[in-house]
Amino acid sequence: MAKELDTLLAGVRRLLTEVFDRLEKVADDVIGRRRAALADHGSFRVPDLAGIKPTLIEQASEQQAADGFGFLVAAGVLPDRDRHIEWWQRGSTGFVQLRLNLDPTSVDVYEYFEMEWFAAGRDHGRRAVHGPYVDYFGADRYIFTFALPVVDEIFLGVAGADLQVRGFEPRLLAALRETTHDAVLVGPERRVIAANTSRWLVGSRLPETPRAGTGEFVAVGDVGLDSDWVLALAARE
Repeated sequence: MAKELDTLLAGVRRLLTEVFDRLEKVADDVIGRRRAALADHGSFRVPDLAGIKPTLIEQASEQQAADGFGFLVAAGVLPDRDRHIEWWQRGSTGFVQLRLNLDPTSVDVYEYFEMEWFAAGRDHGRRAVHGPYVDYFGADRYIFTFALPVVDEIFLGVAGADLQVRGFEPRLLAALRETTHDAVLVGPERRVIAANTSRWLVGSRLPETPRAGTGEFVAVGDVGLDSDWVLALAARE
């Protein structure tokens, strides 16, 4: 039982680590460009940050199910713009730059400073996996958002990736097949993320967070990696 659970957990963790490793490359590019700009002309501005475009497109292209990759700037980092997003999103003919209303005085402002996944990096220095949810502001699709804080002496912002559920869920499901039990992956709001059986419907919410020995579950493990996901096993029906 423990071996099966560990095998499944390792499979899910590999998928999350793959995304976070790509975000680390985005973070390294941001940090490198900021240091170079400060050394060259004493400030880090929007045109300097825009140079990360090739890295964003490369990582999004290579990440299966990626809808887009980007960087969301923290307050006070860019002297020429307090709020700024560099984000490239997959389109029908290639990648296009995502443009959102960032005017704080507007009623339909995209206030990313208040997003849970941004606050996790800014306030707690931790990564985040948010979703699945419908992103009405950006992709207008059912997605997961992965976020990684970018720090170089100060908090610079968050490197992020949107992954389409329809592309990422099959990979999660494949990781849950190496078991003789029914397996379900559950998010922090008790919502089913993936399951290797129709016993639990994706998107539905369990009555309580799974615990080993409680109800139908015989083994439960934390996925970790700041995901707040749990993986639970139950005897086959």
